[in-house]
Amino acid sequence: MNLVPPVVLDLRIAQRDARNVHLWLPIVLLWPLGLALGIVAVVLTVLADIFLMLVGQKYHHYTLLLVRSFLALNETRGMVIRVNDGDHAVDITVL
Repeated sequence: MNLVPPVVLDLRIAQRDARNVHLWLPIVLLWPLGLALGIVAVVLTVLADIFLMLVGQKYHHYTLLLVRSFLALNETRGMVIRVNDGDHAVDITVL
């Protein structure tokens, strides 16, 4: 299991009659913001789960849903998306 979120987004846009674009977008710069928002989200979902369990609601597993969503985000490393319509080609690679 990979517990490191994506670091870089490699974006390539190729056009038939224009200049090609190749960008490296450093997602690692957003990690501190994501960490702060993730901690707040976990605290809020734990409080919501405790409240819903005390009230007697049937579904009270929002914290588990949030943690599994974070794990699914971590599994996007190595993902490649390619779109080609003839005139334009876009390649996105998550590293």
